[in-house]
Amino acid sequence: MSPNKPKTPTRPIRVDLTDWGVFGEATNAMGTDRSAAFRAFMEWYLHKPGTKAPTRPNKAAVEAAREAHLKKEAEKAAQAKEAQDG
Repeated sequence: MSPNKPKTPTRPIRVDLTDWGVFGEATNAMGTDRSAAFRAFMEWYLHKPGTKAPTRPNKAAVEAAREAHLKKEAEKAAQAKEAQDG
């Protein structure tokens, strides 16, 4: 196995792009990432031995993640417009 090959395959899912971005910001703020959060949820959901319900961020943290994501998206859009008008 090559060092860059993950142990598990990827799985595509359909998710609203804004929700995906906010979820990424929220998981980063919790010191984790989307994949780890999904795996923790799935292990808990499937009653795997020794698992507990994943920690859910408080509402203020999620709102801060939403604001951070929307700010980044607005900056990207402004840069794209500037490049287009350029």
